[in-house]
This record gives sequence, C-alpha cells and structure tokens, in this order.
Amino acid sequence: MKQTVIYTKNMCPQCRATKRWLKEHKIGYQEINTTDNQTAVNHLKKIGVERLPFVITDKGNLTGFKPQLLEKLV
Repeated sequence: MKQTVIYTKNMCPQCRATKRWLKEHKIGYQEINTTDNQTAVNHLKKIGVERLPFVITDKGNLTGFKPQLLEKLV
C-alpha cells in the first residue's frame, strides 16, 4: 500500500480535522504544507486542485474533510 499524502496549509480547520482523523485511525501519512511551498501550490493548480486539504491514497483522492469518504479510501 502506498503512503497517504495530504496537502495542507496553515490556519486551515479542515486540514487539522483531517490530520486528526488520520492520527485517530492510526493511518500514517506524509504532509505537504503548501503555505510557503510555491512548487506544491503550482503542482496542485496544474492538476486542478482548488481546495485543501487534498488527500491522495492508492484508492483515490479527495478534497476537504469528509470522514465517510476517508474511511473508504484508507
């Protein structure tokens, strides 16, 4: 299984909630904070992502904090 990746930014309540949910469910993840990372921002724009958090798993991707969908993807 590929590691879960989550794109976040500072001061984002949905980002914090998503990370908390992943930790509570003992799901490891790599966080990429976009606050001071223009390369990450450009990458997300290139692939059409407009909202954070953006979660990537081997079963699919999602934006925002959606626990029901997270449960199906991890």
